Amino acid sequence: MAEIKFGWREGDGKGREYPVAADQYFHRRGGKFVKLVSGRVTLCASADTQIMGWAVTPKDDEGKNAWKSSSTAGKDKVFVITNLDNVFACPVDERTASIAESLIGRGAGLYNTGATYATIQKVWLSSTNATPLSIVDVDTDNKIAYVKVKPTHKQAI
Repeated sequence: MAEIKFGWREGDGKGREYPVAADQYFHRRGGKFVKLVSGRVTLCASADTQIMGWAVTPKDDEGKNAWKSSSTAGKDKVFVITNLDNVFACPVDERTASIAESLIGRGAGLYNTGATYATIQKVWLSSTNATPLSIVDVDTDNKIAYVKVKPTHKQAI
């Protein structure tokens, strides 16, 4: 069976390249919603309320589960899709709620699981924090939410 691919699904895909903070891990089985911190791209953390966009990262190194940026801040760059009209496929965190079609149109947060080197970013269905994402579709079989960044939670760039 093929591995499910997360990431950009529809929209214009517009954005640009930005330098990446040091030692950022982008897991292929997780989301890649990012924010700018001191002018550098950083993976959004659990409960972050402002999202810059979605990082399109280089392919994982052979035998690795994640692409890791250089230990020198700003050495690597990634393309970040920043337009609000884009839709992204992201895995769902089902600790407190199950994915269901009734969630379409509702808000969702972000939740990161795992250690730093294996962080998997997921859509948090029952976030009690701010919900910077809007669910536009779901895949209940594969536990995927298709989401957009809400305009009120778009980080100014």
